[in-house]
Amino acid sequence: MLIAYGPKNEEKCFIVEGKDDTARLRLALGPKQLTIETGGSRISPQVLAKIKRFFADDNYQLILLTDPDYQGKRIRKKITALFPGIAELFLTREQAHPLHSGSLGVENADPKVLADLIRTNIKTPVFADGSENDSLTISDLYDLQLIGKPESAAKRAVLAEKFHLQAANGKQFLKELNLFSVSKKDLERAVEKFE
Repeated sequence: MLIAYGPKNEEKCFIVEGKDDTARLRLALGPKQLTIETGGSRISPQVLAKIKRFFADDNYQLILLTDPDYQGKRIRKKITALFPGIAELFLTREQAHPLHSGSLGVENADPKVLADLIRTNIKTPVFADGSENDSLTISDLYDLQLIGKPESAAKRAVLAEKFHLQAANGKQFLKELNLFSVSKKDLERAVEKFE
């Protein structure tokens, strides 16, 4: 069964890791931008309860925005498992790279780039129930040489950036392609550019 989750008529609220991420979003979107800070990957019951309230409220579009690193992926995995259908926004490692020293993070993103990504690249899952309706398959990825070849990981990383997804192994990449409704035709067109 197809369950379409689309943007509601609401105010955006971002789930981020910490106060520096909130500060960066407010630079990009204005001082009143709402956020929920997870405080790291050990998300407290109070924070989960707050996410649940916002997720159920039609006045808000809840958007998950974490750092493109191991901890960010852990947080993303935990929240998407608890709240299927939540909207997501992905930063590339380059967009989250610090200018000088430090670790990758939303807090390093250029506010103008961040605002543009928010305007154009929020991903909302379409197949929240895991149905296979017009989905890509693992065979499709083999046929397109996105798994099983020495250069497959590099190709997936380029395509993840193109489609504003998280770079991942083959199985996770397939899941994200289907979750965010990337069509086989769009994927084939993107792969043609490698030739």
